[in-house]
Amino acid sequence: MSRRLVVQAPHQLGWQEESPPTPGPGEALLKPLAVGLCGSDLHVYEGQHPFVRYPVYPGHEVAAQVLALGPGTDPGWLGARVVLEPSLTCGRCPSCRSGRYNICHELRVMGFQAPGAMAEHFVAPLEKLHRLPEGLSPEQGALVEPLAVAVHAVAQTRVAGLEVAVLGAGPIGLLVAQVARAYGAASVRVVDPLEARRRLAEELGLPAQPPDGSRYEVVFECVGSEKALEGAIRACHKGGEVVVVGVFGRPACISAGLVQDWELTLRGSLMYTFRDYQEALRLLGQVRVEPLITHRFPLREAPAAFALALQRERAVKVLLLG
Repeated sequence: MSRRLVVQAPHQLGWQEESPPTPGPGEALLKPLAVGLCGSDLHVYEGQHPFVRYPVYPGHEVAAQVLALGPGTDPGWLGARVVLEPSLTCGRCPSCRSGRYNICHELRVMGFQAPGAMAEHFVAPLEKLHRLPEGLSPEQGALVEPLAVAVHAVAQTRVAGLEVAVLGAGPIGLLVAQVARAYGAASVRVVDPLEARRRLAEELGLPAQPPDGSRYEVVFECVGSEKALEGAIRACHKGGEVVVVGVFGRPACISAGLVQDWELTLRGSLMYTFRDYQEALRLLGQVRVEPLITHRFPLREAPAAFALALQRERAVKVLLLG
């Protein structure tokens, strides 16, 4: 038998026994090497994720090793170390046909609407795997997925030569800030009320401060709260742009009058595409991901890892190691 982590309902986390999975045509059987705990996983645990139905089988930030292959697959993948692009798409809708499959009309994401990687073994489509380059560790590989989120978010707008603020010094915010810097922003400032998270930003060479009323040309909202989104709007110069990256667990009220009167652009950013993943792999090294990892647990101690990750003043990125 094989074990898989399951969130049966909000605040109900445990292990489920199942028969070892078998890869079908075009699929691979994988053993997770490192799996990141994401803010969205915590939203699921706390009952605040707007797009899931329970039970949920988490795990979408993952580096893994290919153990077996299904029919019709390239045997050259056997034994490969890979990272997972967890989006499952229809390939038929207008978004998919235009290349924006990250907003597929029938999008399912492994770890949310489909079983994820917090398991002793899991199966994934081979086409959703990216080889982990030599010299990169599984821990770095587990951070490719959130880095791809950051790459996609920064690509939604122009940052070169502009004054940029990132609201939220969690993993996504710190990665967005580093990508914006790599893409030539004139300045990048991280804004977060927590001193410990501001210190981490400073260690990454990113100026950080608590909210103070400063104004910027581009603001990335990386928290997913009404207060942060309102703060992002008010932190814009007239004619500025807000990119919404955080996941919201409930509806938010904002000052729409300011959006209209200041001619602001309010833009959403969801996940990534193949190109974002390839760019994230290219940027590893230029963008530092290891300092974000604050805690590591063996996979079998996943419930303890969730409990610690909920202590947001202590934990930034928690990893489960297979």
